[in-house]
Amino acid sequence: MKKISFHFNRLLLSLGLPLALATSGIYADKTVGATDSQTEDFVYKAQNPLSPTYSLPLKYTHHGGAENGDVSIGSIQPIIPVTLGDWHLINQLSLNFIGTPGVVKGIAELPEPYQGNGVAGLGDTTLTSLFTAPVSNRFMVSFGPAFVFPTDTLMNDIEDRRSRELGSGKFSVGPALTFVTQTKPWTAGLAVKQVWSVFGNNSRHGVSQMVLQPFVNYNLADGWYLLSDIHMIANWNKETDKGWTVPVGGGVGKLLPIGKHALNTRLEGYYNPVRPDLSPEWSANLSVQFLFGK
Repeated sequence: MKKISFHFNRLLLSLGLPLALATSGIYADKTVGATDSQTEDFVYKAQNPLSPTYSLPLKYTHHGGAENGDVSIGSIQPIIPVTLGDWHLINQLSLNFIGTPGVVKGIAELPEPYQGNGVAGLGDTTLTSLFTAPVSNRFMVSFGPAFVFPTDTLMNDIEDRRSRELGSGKFSVGPALTFVTQTKPWTAGLAVKQVWSVFGNNSRHGVSQMVLQPFVNYNLADGWYLLSDIHMIANWNKETDKGWTVPVGGGVGKLLPIGKHALNTRLEGYYNPVRPDLSPEWSANLSVQFLFGK
């Protein structure tokens, strides 16, 4: 596991260095002088997953307290909107770099864990494409497909079968829906995604997973806000009382304007009162999101 830790820490360092440089630039650039209205505008864009704004979220999540050990996930999640007349197509991509000690259940990125002794590398890749149009100034709804690609690979030279621990080994697809309402100082919504495996490694179990994501934000002054962004996971192939992960918790966020652009940061912690066997008791995550203005 020392090799796994080394490679994963090197990955986090490579992600963290540009973040540190970008953050230091905030204070070095004396020309930054965004107004309160600009900051508020970016805050509500950052909190709305259906906003047609180009952004690059980087996220690190640590799942702790599982019987077999902790799982670390570093995610690169670009959001690429495409204008289609009065509609927008919001493309949400997620590349996940995973370090796992073996079988740990109850994690969205590992719906069907594979028995092993631990590995680190690239896990499955998720793409969600949502068609959206404003219903009103305060309410938005979207729908579209979600895809999961079995892109799990390795970062070190060990036998290929160990890469199975990093993903499902299946191509999966299903529907996705998202609802968002924004009434100052609140942003709230619900995202629902269900995927089923279509084809892939015949030796692996099929996937039937739903992610139910209610979220709420309460905005304070100067770009600060409180949030709760809960990812409830249901793996339907398990017994009814073994397939659900239901966390509770929340965190704090801060948006930093950078001229015409912005940097959104969040720190969160969650406890899992409902969870399957061999799953983590808690999770903590740090995310940094670059938002690009026009």
